[in-house]
Amino acid sequence: MTFKYGVDAPATYERSKIMDLNQMVDDVTLEKVCSFKADADSTEVKQVTLKVRFKGSLLLAVFGKAMGGIVIQWVNGPGRKHFESWKHGQTVEIDFKSPGVSTIDPETAMVMKLKAMDNDEQRMEYLQNLANQAK
Repeated sequence: MTFKYGVDAPATYERSKIMDLNQMVDDVTLEKVCSFKADADSTEVKQVTLKVRFKGSLLLAVFGKAMGGIVIQWVNGPGRKHFESWKHGQTVEIDFKSPGVSTIDPETAMVMKLKAMDNDEQRMEYLQNLANQAK
Protein backbone atom coordinates (compact mmCIF):
# COMPACT_ATOMS: atom_id res chain seq x y z
CA MET A 1 0.00 0.00 0.00
CA THR A 2 1.21 3.51 -0.71
CA PHE A 3 0.22 6.66 1.12
CA LYS A 4 1.24 10.27 0.58
CA TYR A 5 2.34 12.95 3.00
CA GLY A 6 3.87 16.37 2.57
CA VAL A 7 3.99 17.62 -0.99
CA ASP A 8 2.78 14.51 -2.84
CA ALA A 9 5.86 12.60 -1.72
CA PRO A 10 5.19 8.89 -2.07
CA ALA A 11 6.02 6.63 0.83
CA THR A 12 5.43 2.93 1.24
CA TYR A 13 5.27 0.66 4.23
CA GLU A 14 5.95 -3.02 4.68
CA ARG A 15 3.24 -4.96 6.43
CA SER A 16 3.90 -4.80 10.15
CA LYS A 17 4.36 -8.03 12.06
CA ILE A 18 3.27 -6.30 15.28
CA MET A 19 0.16 -4.34 14.37
CA ASP A 20 -2.27 -3.64 11.60
CA LEU A 21 -1.51 -0.16 10.30
CA ASN A 22 -5.08 0.08 9.01
CA GLN A 23 -6.33 -0.09 12.61
CA MET A 24 -8.11 2.96 13.97
CA VAL A 25 -6.58 4.85 16.90
CA ASP A 26 -9.31 5.15 19.51
CA ASP A 27 -9.08 8.04 21.95
CA VAL A 28 -5.33 8.36 22.60
CA THR A 29 -4.12 11.74 23.94
CA LEU A 30 -0.48 12.88 23.92
CA GLU A 31 0.79 16.04 25.62
CA LYS A 32 3.71 18.31 24.73
CA VAL A 33 4.74 21.60 26.34
CA CYS A 34 5.69 24.19 23.74
CA SER A 35 6.88 27.79 23.79
CA PHE A 36 6.22 30.26 21.01
CA LYS A 37 6.10 33.94 20.03
CA ALA A 38 3.45 35.78 18.05
CA ASP A 39 6.02 36.34 15.28
CA ALA A 40 9.79 36.52 14.75
CA ASP A 41 9.99 40.14 15.96
CA SER A 42 7.99 39.57 19.14
CA THR A 43 9.69 39.55 22.54
CA GLU A 44 6.80 38.06 24.48
CA VAL A 45 6.97 34.28 24.84
CA LYS A 46 4.06 32.08 25.87
CA GLN A 47 4.22 28.49 26.99
CA VAL A 48 1.26 26.15 26.65
CA THR A 49 0.62 22.45 27.04
CA LEU A 50 -0.69 21.13 23.77
CA LYS A 51 -2.89 18.04 24.17
CA VAL A 52 -3.37 16.20 20.90
CA ARG A 53 -6.21 13.72 20.80
CA PHE A 54 -6.00 10.95 18.23
CA LYS A 55 -9.49 9.59 17.66
CA GLY A 56 -10.67 7.96 14.49
CA SER A 57 -7.29 8.18 12.74
CA LEU A 58 -5.58 5.26 11.08
CA LEU A 59 -2.25 4.19 12.59
CA LEU A 60 -0.91 4.52 9.05
CA ALA A 61 -1.81 8.24 9.03
CA VAL A 62 -0.20 8.82 12.45
CA PHE A 63 3.04 7.09 11.42
CA GLY A 64 2.91 8.86 8.04
CA LYS A 65 2.81 12.24 9.76
CA ALA A 66 5.75 11.26 11.99
CA MET A 67 7.73 10.32 8.87
CA GLY A 68 7.82 13.98 7.82
CA GLY A 69 10.05 14.97 10.75
CA ILE A 70 12.23 11.88 10.35
CA VAL A 71 12.76 12.63 6.66
CA ILE A 72 13.70 16.26 7.39
CA GLN A 73 16.24 15.17 10.03
CA TRP A 74 17.79 12.62 7.67
CA VAL A 75 17.98 15.03 4.72
CA ASN A 76 19.55 17.78 6.85
CA GLY A 77 21.98 15.32 8.48
CA PRO A 78 23.36 12.23 6.73
CA GLY A 79 21.54 12.95 3.47
CA ARG A 80 23.37 16.18 2.74
CA LYS A 81 26.56 15.17 4.54
CA HIS A 82 27.05 12.16 2.25
CA PHE A 83 25.25 13.55 -0.80
CA GLU A 84 27.88 12.42 -3.29
CA SER A 85 27.69 8.80 -2.10
CA TRP A 86 23.93 8.42 -2.72
CA LYS A 87 22.66 7.20 -6.07
CA HIS A 88 19.48 8.61 -7.63
CA GLY A 89 16.57 6.28 -6.83
CA GLN A 90 18.51 4.44 -4.10
CA THR A 91 16.64 3.03 -1.09
CA VAL A 92 18.25 3.99 2.23
CA GLU A 93 17.17 2.10 5.33
CA ILE A 94 17.47 3.83 8.70
CA ASP A 95 16.33 2.95 12.21
CA PHE A 96 14.06 5.18 14.21
CA LYS A 97 15.70 6.34 17.43
CA SER A 98 13.68 7.72 20.31
CA PRO A 99 14.75 11.15 21.55
CA GLY A 100 17.26 10.89 24.37
CA VAL A 101 18.44 7.43 23.33
CA SER A 102 22.20 7.24 22.92
CA THR A 103 23.30 6.42 19.40
CA ILE A 104 26.78 5.33 20.49
CA ASP A 105 27.66 2.21 22.40
CA PRO A 106 28.72 2.52 26.07
CA GLU A 107 32.34 1.53 25.39
CA THR A 108 32.77 4.30 22.80
CA ALA A 109 31.14 6.78 25.19
CA MET A 110 33.57 5.72 27.95
CA VAL A 111 36.61 6.13 25.67
CA MET A 112 35.41 9.61 24.68
CA LYS A 113 34.92 10.54 28.34
CA LEU A 114 38.41 9.30 29.25
CA LYS A 115 40.00 11.16 26.31
CA ALA A 116 38.35 14.37 27.52
CA MET A 117 40.09 14.11 30.91
CA ASP A 118 43.20 16.18 31.48
CA ASN A 119 45.74 13.54 32.56
CA ASP A 120 46.39 9.85 33.25
CA GLU A 121 46.06 10.33 37.01
CA GLN A 122 42.52 11.67 36.59
CA ARG A 123 41.67 8.79 34.23
CA MET A 124 42.99 6.16 36.67
CA GLU A 125 41.10 7.68 39.59
CA TYR A 126 37.87 7.67 37.58
CA LEU A 127 38.36 4.04 36.49
CA GLN A 128 39.17 2.97 40.06
CA ASN A 129 35.97 4.61 41.31
CA LEU A 130 33.99 2.73 38.66
CA ALA A 131 35.67 -0.54 39.60
CA ASN A 132 34.78 0.05 43.27
CA GLN A 133 31.14 0.68 42.35
CA ALA A 134 31.01 -2.60 40.41
CA LYS A 135 32.11 -4.68 43.44
